[in-house]
Amino acid sequence: MADKALLFIPDISGFTEFVQHTAIRHSRHIISELLELLIDNNITGLQLAEIEGDALFFYKLEDTTDIKQIREQIKRMYMAFHTYLKRYEYEKICHCGACSSVYNLSLKFIVHFGEIEFISIKDSNKPYGPNVIKVHRLLKNEVPISEYVLLTEDVDSETIQKATDQLQTEYDFGNIAYAYESLSHYKSELPEVSPIPQNVPKHNIYSEEAVINMPILELYEVISNFDYRLLWSKGITKIEYEKNRVNRLGDKHKCLIDKTTINPTTVTKKAKQNQLVYGESTTEVPFTKKLNVYYVLEAVNDQKTRLNIEVFIDFKPFGILLKRLMKKNFKKVIPENIKELILLADSGFKTQQ
Repeated sequence: MADKALLFIPDISGFTEFVQHTAIRHSRHIISELLELLIDNNITGLQLAEIEGDALFFYKLEDTTDIKQIREQIKRMYMAFHTYLKRYEYEKICHCGACSSVYNLSLKFIVHFGEIEFISIKDSNKPYGPNVIKVHRLLKNEVPISEYVLLTEDVDSETIQKATDQLQTEYDFGNIAYAYESLSHYKSELPEVSPIPQNVPKHNIYSEEAVINMPILELYEVISNFDYRLLWSKGITKIEYEKNRVNRLGDKHKCLIDKTTINPTTVTKKAKQNQLVYGESTTEVPFTKKLNVYYVLEAVNDQKTRLNIEVFIDFKPFGILLKRLMKKNFKKVIPENIKELILLADSGFKTQQ
């Protein structure tokens, strides 16, 4: 028996084909976060039928449509999507193709209404029928802008008749008339997102430099991606972090070092134009207010990178008396970490897709 249903597809566009491994992996994580965000901002009782690559296929059984409610749903998802992108621009630490082009991502919506049936696949029922095919065909259309809602005449014929932007396209199922509305005006309502301050502690107590036989972006990924931390960082016996998330400013992870747990926060600082900087900060080291470790990378050529590891500390009262001892500890640990990075690079190690 057929049921009437609203068919609703938000579709993310804008990631080109990346050949660099880091970009492929990070684009997957970013799209995953954005799709979860869209699902979390479902405020009208839409049922998720399928996750389809960079798109979501929702449906809602109902006898009639409410165009006002549809627009409220679209605005809610669109605002959440672009607030995320705006925040990510401030928080990103990675310079791969995906992270550097997040601002290029766009969001469109395809909305259709009609009768559907259901097909049983194992323990789940999936929407099925000509209208399901039709709404998916409409993802390929003649709309000349990147961010819009496409509404078929079956959703709301009055809206189609009044719309200034109307099109008719021929598909394998025949001609269909639809209207489209730009969504870009919602960007003026986006909330302010403040940059994260880059406060560097006062005392630079230690630094160590070396040239690593690895391209700069590859080395940056090895250092900033916690998946690889135990391969080169001596003294850490365990690390806990959110695996399906690209590391960014303000993120915390948990390290077990000599039976002591600390929770560093990802930070950065200003760098020269040709440098990349990754940093971690903690307030949990005794006698310090804050301790930051920065990894400053600069390309020597396409295959070699100069790495400078810098330690900065703000001391608590009388903590400055331990400066020499702390420097001695870092003078032992950091060269060991650099040695491990050199060995890792010389082994031909490559980050995974």
